[in-house]
Amino acid sequence: MKALLAIALSLISFALTMTTRVKDSNAYTTHVGMRVPPMETKCMKTGQFQTDEGKLLKVFQCPTRAA
Repeated sequence: MKALLAIALSLISFALTMTTRVKDSNAYTTHVGMRVPPMETKCMKTGQFQTDEGKLLKVFQCPTRAA
């Protein structure tokens, strides 16, 4: 009985995970570098950081699909 309950809960949690996944976090990719992406990609600058060598790198969030 315990094994049947464990299997049922596992299947339910798997089904919920697959059907209710967060779409907003999957709709963007992160790009890090010194170059700015082209304007038509509609990327947003979300931050920057400095490497150990002193180079300033920019962080961009770009949509994966055309909006």
